[in-house]
Amino acid sequence: MKGLILAAGRGSRLLPVSATRPKHALPIAGVPIIRRAVHALREAGVHDIGIVTSASSEADLRDATLGSGHLTFIRQAEALGTGDAVLCARDFLENQDTLLYLGDNLFEDSLRPVALGLPGTDAVIGVKQVSNPQAYGVAVVDKGQLRRLVEKPRHPESNLAACGVFAFAPQVLDHLAELAPSERGEIEFPMALTSVLAAGGRVRAVEFKGFWSDAGAPADLLSANAFFLSRLASRTEGRGNGNTTSGPVVIEAGAVVEDSILRGPVWIGPHATVRGSTLGPNVSVGPHARVNGATVSASLIDEFAHILHPSRPLRHAVIGRHAVVTAPSDAGLQLVIGDRSVVRL
Repeated sequence: MKGLILAAGRGSRLLPVSATRPKHALPIAGVPIIRRAVHALREAGVHDIGIVTSASSEADLRDATLGSGHLTFIRQAEALGTGDAVLCARDFLENQDTLLYLGDNLFEDSLRPVALGLPGTDAVIGVKQVSNPQAYGVAVVDKGQLRRLVEKPRHPESNLAACGVFAFAPQVLDHLAELAPSERGEIEFPMALTSVLAAGGRVRAVEFKGFWSDAGAPADLLSANAFFLSRLASRTEGRGNGNTTSGPVVIEAGAVVEDSILRGPVWIGPHATVRGSTLGPNVSVGPHARVNGATVSASLIDEFAHILHPSRPLRHAVIGRHAVVTAPSDAGLQLVIGDRSVVRL
């Protein structure tokens, strides 16, 4: 079985943090989303993995997956939908069964049941009960079999969302190749499953019970960050002095943490510096970041960011790379806000 991760998009709902790199390269509890995707496929027993990229995303994704073993990068020339992305990888798939992963998803559960559910059917779809199915592609399932998919219905027939992972046999690519573009002008992979059903084929549904996020918006990033932080075990490889800690706290090699209160779960990345601050719960501090004299909770601070004596606590904050958050000067409040930024004062 081949593995295929779709990661060509940048993620407009995550602007501005996705303005300079694809959302799949963003860190969740210190690990890039794309690296978590690769790990999920390998844990499911799939080791020959392709990643569909764009010209603007490939370099960042290569950097984010360093150390993840052999990967094949496949270029999608235009953003013409998930179905087109799969068709771009047709030569790589070599007429084999495929485990397909939409690259901005994050799962607690193993993907093995999806991969192992393929024999005897045309395709398998992962589904998850959600409280707001109208925001997703909704799967109507009967006795473990998919009956139909409806994209963002006003009046959902079920509360099962299609959650971004599929397995499919080679013949599904023939259905995909015959699809016309959707109203958005894109070829969507789930439409191929509708075509399979219309032709009398079978699609099995596998329901996930654990945590799932599609990391599409800042709130999703923070909830995923909190979940994966909660799974950490305390570990100190950096240097700490005069700190008070509770709960799981990880201080990576090269980090310096002094005179601070750490309420886990907290992750402090390599070569970060934290002094005189209160962090947590649910805070990650990226590599080489500096946090001085700050109170931060439920937040994601990326690499090389500087949080220096802000006048207010930070909560539910997403701070991008090289960003600076500090106290007002004598001249008063200063804001330098880029396109699509969000500030609540």
